[in-house]
Amino acid sequence: MNRRRLPDIFEDVRQKLLGGESTATWSENATSAYSATVEGLKEFSGDTLSKTAARFNEALPYIERAGYVVTEIEVGLGLSPKVVPHLRLHEQISEEEKAALLEETQDKKLVNTILGSLFRASAARSKLNFNKFHFSDIELELSILPTVVLKFKPNNGEPMPELEGPAET
Repeated sequence: MNRRRLPDIFEDVRQKLLGGESTATWSENATSAYSATVEGLKEFSGDTLSKTAARFNEALPYIERAGYVVTEIEVGLGLSPKVVPHLRLHEQISEEEKAALLEETQDKKLVNTILGSLFRASAARSKLNFNKFHFSDIELELSILPTVVLKFKPNNGEPMPELEGPAET
């Protein structure tokens, strides 16, 4: 089977939306674009899960060195399949250690992106304050459009767990 690249799929969708046939209505062009998107993504996602799992396995040692532990992994099957590792910050690392990890992984695009996302999420969570809730976990949604999800759980009158390592900035 001839595999198409995601940019090519998006270009087909763009052409269907913008180009369309001059006699076609907006509704017909939109339906055509939707069909092109669905077909293209089905084709694209065929072996995406196995590749994503392999890339995550490559990233795992770096994630652990960044101070995170993986508590579980979900796999979402659907039009846009995804691998969702759940992470817990176990230990804070210094800014120097973060910079060294990013430098070391600069040639490993996905690994570097994951680490950068984790570091930005960690910085963002320190600025978020929800009454009666504390930060608990991070989910990495590895799919066509990767996402980092910060999870907060109710305090239930318990103090927020302390982390080992350097204080947050």
